[in-house]
Amino acid sequence: MQPLIFLFVLSASLFAQQQGGRGAAPAQAPKNLKLLAQNTEIPFVMRGFNEALGVECTYCHVQGDFAADTNPKKEIARKMIAMVRLIDTSFPSSAGAFPDGYHEVDCSTCHRGSVKPETKAPRKFYNRGNSLGAPPPAQTPGVSLKLLPPDTHVHGADSLMGEFRDALNVDCNYCHGGGRPQEVDINPRKDIARKMIMLVRQINSNFPGTGVFPVGEQVVTCWTCHRGDTHPVSVSNKRYDPPAPK
Repeated sequence: MQPLIFLFVLSASLFAQQQGGRGAAPAQAPKNLKLLAQNTEIPFVMRGFNEALGVECTYCHVQGDFAADTNPKKEIARKMIAMVRLIDTSFPSSAGAFPDGYHEVDCSTCHRGSVKPETKAPRKFYNRGNSLGAPPPAQTPGVSLKLLPPDTHVHGADSLMGEFRDALNVDCNYCHGGGRPQEVDINPRKDIARKMIMLVRQINSNFPGTGVFPVGEQVVTCWTCHRGDTHPVSVSNKRYDPPAPK
């Protein structure tokens, strides 16, 4: 009889622990949260940061004392969280204070598994005419440049518009009026492109030594976020594989 009683007590104890009863150790409240809400799912969010940068927790934290601010990268991470929140205000579809809610841009958008984001497309975008051997458009002075410097290399080989095409993987007509002079502002995407130029400048202003896009050294460019897609990828809109069978 005694073995049966022992097994019953042991089973009840294990069940209580699994259900969060008296035997369950209380979850420790997160400490030293200066930007994240107290009810943030810290393990889930931190794993997202790890995946975005391709690093382990100790890249930003001190081993054995994750609440400590000794590692300077932790403060940089806080600045990046604040920057993501500011960027997301440019997109009406974003909702909630990052990392809570839906976001068009997050850490993974720029980093893609690397500590240092990429700034240049690895290959050129070729439209149908290019692929058939048509020469690049002649280099001509920019017209209706509301944000770009007047001496910007707008058209022709190795031009800024070429970089935009490479970044979004689209033809010029994506932002310019088809069959209309390119200086015409009839296509609403052209004004969106101007807003994105301003956004890139705003992001780069957080990093000392950068120029005013597209002039000078840049930490972030159109390619950094787009990577050949008109809609940048984030945790909120990325397509994932189904869970592995158990």
